[in-house]
Amino acid sequence: MAIKSILKRQFLWISLCAAVASLGFWSCVRQELDKTVQKAYELRMNGKADEAFTMLEQVIAEDSTNAAAWYELARTKHHIGLGNLRELLGGLENMQQTIEKAVEYDPDNVIYSFYKGYVCYFRAYASFMREQPDANEKVKEVISAYESVLSLKPDYYEAMLYLVEVLGIPEDMGGDKSKAEQYARQLEGMDSVFGAKARSILLPEEVDRVDYWQKVLKKHEGNADVIEELGKAYLRADKVDRAVSYFEKAIEIDPEKASLFLDLSIYHTFRGMRAGNDKELLQTSITLGDAAVARYIKSEPIQPMLAYALGVRSKYKSFSGDKEQGQALFKQAEALDRYFSKATGAPHPDLFIPPGEVSQNHRYLMRPF
Repeated sequence: MAIKSILKRQFLWISLCAAVASLGFWSCVRQELDKTVQKAYELRMNGKADEAFTMLEQVIAEDSTNAAAWYELARTKHHIGLGNLRELLGGLENMQQTIEKAVEYDPDNVIYSFYKGYVCYFRAYASFMREQPDANEKVKEVISAYESVLSLKPDYYEAMLYLVEVLGIPEDMGGDKSKAEQYARQLEGMDSVFGAKARSILLPEEVDRVDYWQKVLKKHEGNADVIEELGKAYLRADKVDRAVSYFEKAIEIDPEKASLFLDLSIYHTFRGMRAGNDKELLQTSITLGDAAVARYIKSEPIQPMLAYALGVRSKYKSFSGDKEQGQALFKQAEALDRYFSKATGAPHPDLFIPPGEVSQNHRYLMRPF
């Protein structure tokens, strides 16, 4: 009996050691795979999205449960799609399936769930633009995605603000004003600035947004977010000089807000589109829009955003009649990132944050700026 007991204890000890060794082995493998995901991200950020895509597919082939790889693959597909809008729209379902894999294999990771919310919104927006019958159902997916984010992180203000915006759309499009109001009140009780943003979304059209944000600023003097909102309110009111003044103040406080110069450029682009036969207004819009992008470039943005900005400048130069410089800027942009965005609006910053970083970014879904 003693011998059997000793042998049994030895067997259990050997089994335990083997299990621990196995866990250590897989831990090392996962660490190596995660390093590869980081490498793929760095390749993409340096204009090598194709290589990143191939690397991530290999990672997933080795371990199909690697959530980080699925997340980065979804972002890589999105990034590559920026270079061809038709391909991007055609690949939205696949992109959503990809990010859903990340959520499936790491359901407690708020990073993946938050990004899924944006992808779901992108699909819903595309459905409305193409007048597809399932657009309302896709809105429900957006709402569900962001509510899942809040189940993981109840104080995720950006996710709650997105919910206010999506739920605030007309009911025949899938909105729910009463729920939007509930989330707005909740935000107001959690953070006064985010609460002010939520309330601004739900304000009736006739309310003066400039006056609204001026009153908020009196309570939050020196707050870069509030100053930014006031600048945007002036811009939407076509008071460009005042908008620029507040943008400059916001950027002085927080240099990361240099992307406001891109908002200014977008404003001038839209104004140029509305110029019609007014050649003077068109030329003024081109000149001011180009100057705004040039100021953004001076902030030394990351490579994909620099490529986008150079692409925007190439359009301005071409429209102004300087085809040669326009082509030179386009080639410069393409050399930095062959998949740089050709859209008027800037790419979402969540495409470019490091793989393990929780996004603190918010960009209004229903407004150009």
